[in-house]
Amino acid sequence: MDEYISFATSPTHLPTLLAISLLLGLGKGGVPGLATVATSATVLTAPAHIVGGLGYAVALMVPILTMIDVYAAWLHGEALDWKTVWLLLPSSVAGMVLGGLVDSYSTDQGARLLVGIILLGILALRTWKDVAIYLFPSYAIRHQLSGDTKEYKTIEGKGSDDEGDHGEEAIWLIQSSTDAEDHQHHVDVEGGESAKQKHNTVKNTTRRKTQPSTTPTTKILWACTVGLIGGAATMLTNSMGPILNVYLLSIAELSPQSYIGTRAMFFSFLNIGKLPIRFMGGTLGVEMLPLAAGLGAVSVVGVFCAKPIMLGMDEKTFVRLELGVVGFAGWRLCYMGVVS
Repeated sequence: MDEYISFATSPTHLPTLLAISLLLGLGKGGVPGLATVATSATVLTAPAHIVGGLGYAVALMVPILTMIDVYAAWLHGEALDWKTVWLLLPSSVAGMVLGGLVDSYSTDQGARLLVGIILLGILALRTWKDVAIYLFPSYAIRHQLSGDTKEYKTIEGKGSDDEGDHGEEAIWLIQSSTDAEDHQHHVDVEGGESAKQKHNTVKNTTRRKTQPSTTPTTKILWACTVGLIGGAATMLTNSMGPILNVYLLSIAELSPQSYIGTRAMFFSFLNIGKLPIRFMGGTLGVEMLPLAAGLGAVSVVGVFCAKPIMLGMDEKTFVRLELGVVGFAGWRLCYMGVVS
């Protein structure tokens, strides 16, 4: 551990850690992809010449991440979706236990390769239907890839602001008339809103304005899968972020601000639980805490600066950037695992 601290505080590596911490704060605060880039950079720059170097590098990030997540959860707390947090926690704890067992028997190279494969697998499961719909719309319509309760219709011209398409022909998933009736339920016939309807409007700000495309059962199954795989990944290389992003944005369909707050609160619980595990495992020690505190302060500044950037970003761009960075991180980790 002393050898790693000397390496981390050296003039050659400390600027790298400061940059990673700032990117981590911006990413946790809502700028798409930067948290994943920072996590990948942590793994990429871990010292290969120090025995257990990857373990120390990953462990150093845990108290930093805890500071960031607590602050980000407070900053975006008004849009927090507690239901999603409680749904993900049980399976994630089980995944952390599994990841701890794998970590005790795997090498640094093996851990990189395993997490990279996990990321690419999750990305493929999430995007294959979207790719099929885009490339083969007739096939998608014929086989009802979105499920039995929805139908595909081709709409030409300018889409609404909520849909985010302008001047292009697109294939939209349109729900049945019950969804239209449900939308009308929130509008008062006299042009105003009752107290109950206002309450519903506030609650619905945690979800995107588009119609939901997943059933409650599907969300539960995905939550269990993401929790188990992501919990293992977070113990190996702090790489649960990209996997969780897919669930929160594409399955739970949270709005961008709710996504940030929910994600931060979830990771606050997870990282607080990881701290004693890292201490007992010997990869995190009291000697590392001053360095972690300084880097954490830099990250908190990044979180504060990220909110205005995130609030002004288009939702579709937000989702696409996150998925793109998941792919980048997966390929990069696989490459490192093979050639290291």
